[in-house]
Amino acid sequence: MSRVLHRVSVEGPTGRLSVLRTADDRPGVPLVLLHPINSAAVVWEDVAARLDRPVVAPDLRGHGNSGRTGPFTVEDGYVPDVLAVLDALGLNEAHLAGGSLGGTIGVALAALHPRRVRSVATFGSTLGTGVPAEAIAAMVGELEAAGTAGYFAGQVPEIVGREHRYSARVREVMAEAVGTRPTSVVAEILYGAFGADIRHLAGKVATAGIPVLAVAGTEDPTCPPAMSRELAEATGGAAKELEGTGHLPMLEETGQVADLLRDHLARADGNS
Repeated sequence: MSRVLHRVSVEGPTGRLSVLRTADDRPGVPLVLLHPINSAAVVWEDVAARLDRPVVAPDLRGHGNSGRTGPFTVEDGYVPDVLAVLDALGLNEAHLAGGSLGGTIGVALAALHPRRVRSVATFGSTLGTGVPAEAIAAMVGELEAAGTAGYFAGQVPEIVGREHRYSARVREVMAEAVGTRPTSVVAEILYGAFGADIRHLAGKVATAGIPVLAVAGTEDPTCPPAMSRELAEATGGAAKELEGTGHLPMLEETGQVADLLRDHLARADGNS
């Protein structure tokens, strides 16, 4: 599949943000694709190739080719990053779609800046995991013992659906996305992500009338369907399940994710 995204850099609140974007003159309101934590924008490349509108996919702070300065939190870190990308690229509004914490970030941005957001789609996302601090500390201990690349090489087969555990494409893309970042940075990201909770913001999305689609894989062990149903209910959105899919649907079921996005965005544009 031909590559449709090209890399540019913009200045973020705490340093450089590396961004993949379509370079051709596609029509329509842009779609901003937000990656799961401890991955990068490249996880969305195959989906972007199947879409027919402008696409922007940033590496969030601490990820990919972007700067590594925190805080690695939703409201004070990642939301300002996405706003900086929108401003730098001259985008007054956009559709947002995110995987895992990327979807959580999209919901938070819609709540805090509703005029900038046309719709939100989430894939394997949650309003808050509820993981206790001692469990996060255990993750960090395993990370420090294995190193960044080794830790996630072991994690990826555990979080995807059974049929995708031996997918070469999933392994290759995730290895590139994870990279070899210092474990100290990754540890901060883990604490920020698993400690995040945006339940206090979700109702604002419903009040603003922003369409939300919350998708979950039936075999997602990290953010199971119940979490997506809670997100959909709190935001006034719709919930959808992908059978046999785990926590990385953009890599596991690329075609289905592209189809879901295409339909969701068409409905949102039609109702605007």
